[in-house]
Amino acid sequence: MKLTGKLVAESPLYRGNARKTLFTRDGDGKQRLVSLAGEISGTAQSLMDAFIGASRDGRNTGLLNQAWLNLYDDPMPADLIRQVDCQLQSSAYPRNRFFDLRMGLKLDEDRWSSEANANYKMETIFRNAVFDFVMDVNDSVLARGDNRTRLHHLLQELQAGRFWFGAGKSKGLGRVRLELDTPLSAVSAGSTQASAPPKLDPRANHLRIALQFDAANPVLVGWNWGKVDPAMPSFAAVEGRVLLEAMRDLPVYVRTPLEMVLGGPILSPEDWKAKFARYFPRTAAIWLQKQSVRTVEVWTLSVAALERLGKGKFGLSDKLIDAARPLCGQPFASEDAALSAFSEAMKKSNMAGRVVKVMERQSQQSRDLNPQAWAELAADLGLDPALEEQMAAQIGDEAGLTALIGTALAGVLPRLNLQVDQQIALLRSDAWVDVEIASREEHLRIKTMLLDGRINEQQWGDRRQTPNGVSAAAWQTFVDEHQRVRYPHMIHPRNLGKSIANDQNFINFLKIHRDRARQELAQPNNIDYRAGGPFNRSVSRKYGKSYDTVFMRMLTWSPSEQEAGAWEIYVPGSTLKGAFRKRASQILKTLWGENRRTDALLDRFFGVQGRRGMVFFSDAYLRDPHDPDRAWSSMDGVRMDPRTGQPEESAKQDFLYAYGKQLVFRLRLDIQNVEQGDLEALSVLAHLLQDFQRGDIPIGGEKSSGFGWVCGEIDEIEWLSATPTGMTQTLFGAQELVRNGVWHRMVLKGEGAADALQFMEPLLTGPVNPAKPPRTTTGFISHRSFGGHCGTLAFEVETLTPTHIRESGEPSFKVTRSDQPVNGWDFFSMAPPSAEMRPVERQYALPSRSIKGMVRHLYAIASDSGATSATLGNLNPVDSLFGWVGAGTNQSIMGRLSFSFAPFDAPELAWYSVPFPYSGWLFEGGQWRQISGRRVPQMRIADTWRLFPHTPVAPMAQRTQEFQPDSAQASYFRAILPGSKARFTLRFWNLEDDELRRLLWCTALGADLAHKIGHHRYLGFGSLRMRRLPESFLIDWSKRYSGRPADEWRLPVNVPASGDAKLIAHYAELQRALNANAL
Repeated sequence: MKLTGKLVAESPLYRGNARKTLFTRDGDGKQRLVSLAGEISGTAQSLMDAFIGASRDGRNTGLLNQAWLNLYDDPMPADLIRQVDCQLQSSAYPRNRFFDLRMGLKLDEDRWSSEANANYKMETIFRNAVFDFVMDVNDSVLARGDNRTRLHHLLQELQAGRFWFGAGKSKGLGRVRLELDTPLSAVSAGSTQASAPPKLDPRANHLRIALQFDAANPVLVGWNWGKVDPAMPSFAAVEGRVLLEAMRDLPVYVRTPLEMVLGGPILSPEDWKAKFARYFPRTAAIWLQKQSVRTVEVWTLSVAALERLGKGKFGLSDKLIDAARPLCGQPFASEDAALSAFSEAMKKSNMAGRVVKVMERQSQQSRDLNPQAWAELAADLGLDPALEEQMAAQIGDEAGLTALIGTALAGVLPRLNLQVDQQIALLRSDAWVDVEIASREEHLRIKTMLLDGRINEQQWGDRRQTPNGVSAAAWQTFVDEHQRVRYPHMIHPRNLGKSIANDQNFINFLKIHRDRARQELAQPNNIDYRAGGPFNRSVSRKYGKSYDTVFMRMLTWSPSEQEAGAWEIYVPGSTLKGAFRKRASQILKTLWGENRRTDALLDRFFGVQGRRGMVFFSDAYLRDPHDPDRAWSSMDGVRMDPRTGQPEESAKQDFLYAYGKQLVFRLRLDIQNVEQGDLEALSVLAHLLQDFQRGDIPIGGEKSSGFGWVCGEIDEIEWLSATPTGMTQTLFGAQELVRNGVWHRMVLKGEGAADALQFMEPLLTGPVNPAKPPRTTTGFISHRSFGGHCGTLAFEVETLTPTHIRESGEPSFKVTRSDQPVNGWDFFSMAPPSAEMRPVERQYALPSRSIKGMVRHLYAIASDSGATSATLGNLNPVDSLFGWVGAGTNQSIMGRLSFSFAPFDAPELAWYSVPFPYSGWLFEGGQWRQISGRRVPQMRIADTWRLFPHTPVAPMAQRTQEFQPDSAQASYFRAILPGSKARFTLRFWNLEDDELRRLLWCTALGADLAHKIGHHRYLGFGSLRMRRLPESFLIDWSKRYSGRPADEWRLPVNVPASGDAKLIAHYAELQRALNANAL
């Protein structure tokens, strides 16, 4: 029996050597064909997945063999399935036959920052790709015993999507679903036991937990691409094809001919843009002319034929001949049209009939504007459809039509040229690709020399005998990597040929995927807004670049994007698994200590090298994809010079992040064959899920700036068990199960699912509350476990003077005065960067990075952190607490604080105008005065840190009713008025006593003191006061996971925050500088 169907990739797939990047290719690799291995064979395949078979040592068996054994506790008959063939459908291949590149980072558990040379890269088959599936079943073996029903229900597992193939199963890869052409009933037909399902292994079960979270709290899982290396040259070689492919709104019928002309290497960007401006309208004109050419049949009368009609016995008279002569050579669309015309000319229809009979029937080409083709071109290029009559008039003249289309494209070209500039700017990004390619090219050179016999056996294995044309470093690395390979095996032509093909594929894959990533980053919705033009007054994407960080995305197969793949936003399963593992590790090392018990549970739960974890984390996909311009918000981060209080533009960063309840991500956890010995691990899982619901497991990057602390929900729990007793009762008590095929099934949704975690047991029996934070041998405070002071501070912020923090992206208001653009800036809101995409009702907020920067600046003064941190072992107090990035490998550490955004509750806003420059204005003796020629004074502490005094708003700053600028020599902005209130939280962990006390003072301050934030601080804007709220708490770890109510493990913050000259450096100076009595 042959079973045929389709195997659908529900998630991306990777099958290959763990040390390699490419998906394993069929044959010699030159055709770049891929399939899922049917049977385990060969040296390398014995380490990789296949559907059936077994390795010689028996340690690796086919996935169907494993599934059979798990279900029935009985080996699958060796010859039941003769063969499985699973080839990727031709329609699922991209044009270049390369797929997506998935990359991941490993975070150091002490620094909670990326670890150098510990990342992974995998070429993954597109999600939603389809394989042709053929299974050859041995009918004679199928007929034995209950093999029919057993195979029937095994295939049902594949149909239900409870089957994983390839690497990375526990971090979002490999889940597939079978769609059979043959009904499953055909498999079990003829079985005497068809009506009764086969008996399962009583230990067989499957737990699926469906989770979801929204972006009500901002989320930023950063994409790995687009990181710029400042050391790269400003322009490097690029092919025009890459620039054209980035113009995704160019229709294929225009792009393809342009690639033939402009697709080669370019000399300079400006030269290429000039050529593009010439060829673009001409290409469009030629296409429109081709679409307007049609072949028609016509009837014509030649002069010779007419002359013959005048000869002979019954020839036409000379009068009739002369009457018909003017119509000679004229084409007629039909015989009837010709007859009508000759009848009228000759005044005799019977004679006209004789003329028509000698007319010639011919095919001619007609060139009249094709209205449908013009409508398509106009829609694709954004041209004015009303130009149809002018196009029709020029359709026969290529030069005239090209000029007309060129004029119409004048408004389109700047946007396309902007994409060219952005692609060129991106050439400086992702320099690691060039490093990898250079390394692989050296290895490729060595392999080619081996194949050609230019490296002999004496040289092989000797690190000192570097071949000519190869660097010593490359030779030594190559020899070290192949030290176990003997020379005769190394030079085997077939093995070496495939290895060379793999290296060539790897190089091409990295180049092609980098080009695709750059094209995606150069799309308008991924470009930020920057100032440019005369006097830097125009703010536009024209002057922008790709955002420093955009949300993670991958290529997926889509029927509408068959030749390339479509980009899709997602959160990798590896990110989710890493977040859960980090939290579990911190909890267990805090409660149990660093011992075998902790390591054993973490290894069982999450896996260890050579052993897969018990929990499979899926990727998280958006429930409903949205328009990217509306779904993503932006935020700028500019480092301030502590001495001048001015922004350092070179240190500006911007982010495009997910925000809003409408953005819902869905994921699932799968656990197969839960055993009694897993109860402790499941209890940890239950606590982790509870933490996820509370928002205590951050996802993605920028965690210390409030991103990623999402509140998850348990959407559904599905439990499948061989029996309704045993583990079912242990985990779910008396929950009712329903028979479903071979399984006893239970499904809980919503609140029922959230309340079903009855297997959660306390994780701690004795008192544990580490008095001091954990430290590394290097000397810095570690993130590996919890200790010292941990908890959350809640604050209410009240504005004391008008406060303005500029919105991110494009200004919401623009006018032109004296031929110069004038911008009106709204207050920062959680909104898209494009003004037209922002909602009318906006969520105004203090950005988390602004609050963090404000508090950090004060903490630096209060801790006297003037000395520059040199290494991780010698951090100054502010870098130790807030985080630090140094020069060199593994010289970075995440801070131990996380500031959330501070949304305002119904704030009152007003417009202000501030002329510039404003030198000469001083606040002295309790009032503002203008003294010509006087510079703006700067208040500094220890000549290192500038602070702005609290003053009323200067008279030069005028409040206006609306945005009504009267001059370009001023800034116009909306400020939040005094008395408006906002709230935010500050999470902290592993703080020492002095750190917590100093932090409390730097946030709440004293009764007469206040903070400053935002723009125009010198002129009196931005004064605010922060009040610590009663819901602030410290965590008692001895009770945190004991099953007790939250109010028992949340302790009040009774740490004194009063000023102390011994604790607060520069205390007297800070008291004077922060005094707000002048308000």
